[in-house]
Amino acid sequence: MRIALTGASGMLGGACLRHLAARGDEVVALGRGNAARLVLMPPGISLCTTDYSLDDLRLALRDVEAVIHLGALRANAEAERSGCQPYFEANVRSTENLLIAALANGVRSFCLASSIAVYARHNPQPWRESDPPAPISHYGISKLACEHLAALHGERGGMRVFALRIAQIIGDDRSRRQGMLRQFIARARRQQSLSLWGSGAAARDLVYVGDVVSAINQALDDDRPGGTYNIGGGRAFSNLEVAETINEVFGNPAGLALDPTRPDEASSQFMNCERAQRQLGWQRQWSLRAALDELRRQGVG
Repeated sequence: MRIALTGASGMLGGACLRHLAARGDEVVALGRGNAARLVLMPPGISLCTTDYSLDDLRLALRDVEAVIHLGALRANAEAERSGCQPYFEANVRSTENLLIAALANGVRSFCLASSIAVYARHNPQPWRESDPPAPISHYGISKLACEHLAALHGERGGMRVFALRIAQIIGDDRSRRQGMLRQFIARARRQQSLSLWGSGAAARDLVYVGDVVSAINQALDDDRPGGTYNIGGGRAFSNLEVAETINEVFGNPAGLALDPTRPDEASSQFMNCERAQRQLGWQRQWSLRAALDELRRQGVG
């Protein structure tokens, strides 16, 4: 299959490229300027730099059968302070241009990486695809807009569209060196204690990058129905559980340092993934411990 993939320089994009190359697909990796050229391409992968303009994408998607759209401006404090504009340009406008170009080239399937950030925190958990989305960040709003655009263009043009609402991904994400997981792993390797706010009860939905690649792979199967799917760990993992598991996996005797004077960072949040299991045939294969052990063997941290 000839597939176009955006976001090749990211952790998930790189994992997808390696999987598709091993499977024997012909892949066009789309990326902007210098970021695209820095990606180490597996054999059989061609690189196409693009500015995501409509004319540029019409040429880039020639003879493509499926699009995997992972490229996006991720949630970050600086962009959030600027409001919707950074996310609109990087996420919404690029996605619509990609959709229009895909339809112009007769692309059959379009897989969009959406986010758990589209959900409203006040809704009962676990969140289901049928719950009314109400994002509380500009990033979440942009991802929901991309979902609506994908559904609209897919319906108008007869293109099968998948919107995968993905939880926080566990993997070797070098762009998030200041993230909790990365810092915990680095400290555990140095045999240092892991610091937690409050009781460590704050929890989040976590899924290993290999499981996300598997979900994308399932969406490319011609027998799978398009639609919106939650892709996550199926439960909330507390910061305390994550820290304790990291210490066990990395053999860190230094233990934990709880700071009861600081409040827990956030409330619990997680998704129900039964629709993906039922309609895509997807199921999480990597436990938290197995995922962390894989990162340990890869030398992450």
